[in-house]
Amino acid sequence: MKFGITICADIDDEQIFKEYANKGVFMIFECAAPGLYGDQKNRNWKSGYNWWHNDCLENLGRYAAENKIYIGVATQAGRTKDEDFPGGGYVFNPNGKCIYETSDWNPCILYTTLKINKNKE
Repeated sequence: MKFGITICADIDDEQIFKEYANKGVFMIFECAAPGLYGDQKNRNWKSGYNWWHNDCLENLGRYAAENKIYIGVATQAGRTKDEDFPGGGYVFNPNGKCIYETSDWNPCILYTTLKINKNKE
């Protein structure tokens, strides 16, 4: 299976997803570590997670549908010494629908099994 990898801010560049699809890619894996802003002791995990969740739904769902590809997302979750990450794992089908997702911002693993239709339907 041909697949592609995008990194973090690539989520904002629909051309990358289009180019992969034009090369016959069936799945793209988006690996991201978007940081949460503001003073660390006052950061709101729920709003940070919701921001990233909505960004993924809006952008990656649209890219999946427009290009008839699957997109899987793995997002860094949790806290380092000075950074926080919103978490979130998602899988979008070629219709743009989010078919698997994590439930919240907590660190976790999302295991899924996909039956990839080579006709991209």
